[in-house]
Amino acid sequence: MHLYTNTNQNWNPFGAIALMCVWLVLVALIAFTIGSGCGGGSPPPSTNGSISLTWSITDQAGSPTTCAAAGARSVALRLRNRAGGNVVAAAFSCEGSPGTTQVAAGVYDIIIELHAADGTTLATAPDQTAVGIVANRVKTLTPVTFAANTKGSLVISLATSATTNCQPVGLNGAGITGTTITLQIVGDGCAPVTFARSVGGTQRGTYTVNCSSPLVTTCIEKNETLTTSLAAGTYLIRVRGKIGAVDCWQRDDTLKVPPPNKPLTRTLGLVHLNVPGC
Repeated sequence: MHLYTNTNQNWNPFGAIALMCVWLVLVALIAFTIGSGCGGGSPPPSTNGSISLTWSITDQAGSPTTCAAAGARSVALRLRNRAGGNVVAAAFSCEGSPGTTQVAAGVYDIIIELHAADGTTLATAPDQTAVGIVANRVKTLTPVTFAANTKGSLVISLATSATTNCQPVGLNGAGITGTTITLQIVGDGCAPVTFARSVGGTQRGTYTVNCSSPLVTTCIEKNETLTTSLAAGTYLIRVRGKIGAVDCWQRDDTLKVPPPNKPLTRTLGLVHLNVPGC
């Protein structure tokens, strides 16, 4: 009696073993290919390190201030490689402290500057020299503080419909004999600034704003400019041109003073008032 009957008369046990070996080899090759990422091996190690910088900004008085108040857009770095002299530039958003970026390993001298949107340098920090950057490591630079100018600049001149502001009416002038100016920060009281009065670049005097008791100064002619520095913001200016004791010419205007390095220059046209004495 037979316990096992082979119905396939052509079955070859050696062929089956060979087929199994081929299958095992294919499985091994697929596993190797997947494990190596089809790239022929691991990628080469990185030669880059990183630098990290923390910064802050103060105004002229040493008080903390903001990027917006200083008119700053970015913190710019220039790294000079001591080995080859090549310069690498990097930049961080002004509001992005601390900032981190990759740099090729090496020894660098680093210049650090605060920039406006147009690339103008607003402030600098002390250079950091012989800074060693190691591959795959972060080098933390010495924190810096920028001392920035937060003052904007306002330049105004006054004009009337007459040929001159200060000549008598009979000589085609406006007849103005005295002038008062007040300047207020919108929503925040008086701005007691001092204007420099100049003609052709030569200073002829000053005018200090006093909102509660405006100083009456001499007539301000068309070719005269009044210049002052003040914080960026929105201001209300009131100008009165007097003939004797009467306010005969006036201008009330709103001025939006931009951040530093962008002076606001404005000619204020005075309007004649039809009142007795004018």
